[in-house]
Amino acid sequence: MAFRVKIISPIKIDEADLRRRQMRYGERAGPDTEIEVVNLQDGPTTLDSPGDILFCEHAVFQEGMNTSPNDFDAILIDCVFDPAVKALREQSHVPTFGPMHATLPLVSLVASRFSYIARAERQLDWLVDVAEEYGYSEMLASTRALGITYQESRNPKTFDDAMTRQIRLAIEEDGAQAIVMGSTTMALSDAILASAGKIPIFLPGMVALNVLEQLWAQGFISG
Repeated sequence: MAFRVKIISPIKIDEADLRRRQMRYGERAGPDTEIEVVNLQDGPTTLDSPGDILFCEHAVFQEGMNTSPNDFDAILIDCVFDPAVKALREQSHVPTFGPMHATLPLVSLVASRFSYIARAERQLDWLVDVAEEYGYSEMLASTRALGITYQESRNPKTFDDAMTRQIRLAIEEDGAQAIVMGSTTMALSDAILASAGKIPIFLPGMVALNVLEQLWAQGFISG
């Protein structure tokens, strides 16, 4: 029996982005896992302001509540801010998970201090809020932003250079023993991995999917 996971985008995206997210999760999923990334019927196109977050919460909640347990065994929200996860866990008939809800407990198993790295400065406060909500704020060594625009982040060299610099600073100056990516859409090149040395880097979306697969295999999520 296949493990059916519905992954909900936190923003309204175009077809190319939808395919890209589907491909990333599909490549990570095990052979018995069926992934479907779904778009929002209505929602923000970016997460740049508190208003965007509120709109996202509402839109994600609506999409989650429209999910039937006959169609999916679990829901994963494709956003590190875990929008609407708490409400859906209380009200949806389908088990719902957020990337950070699944990732931060694992970080605590291998490190006593970690750093968030996000693209934009304004996203750091929201990540701090997530750490506080789940009880991991005392482990937070630092929050760092890449300091590049969204368009610049689409250039692999620009992204890699900014990311490797912030990883080194988080480790050398902040004492981070683990790095948590502040986005589910970030990818890790060989250069980025090399810059961290033996320090683990967590991609919350991918980590969460693998956690869900283990829970399913152990019978803790039942279809």
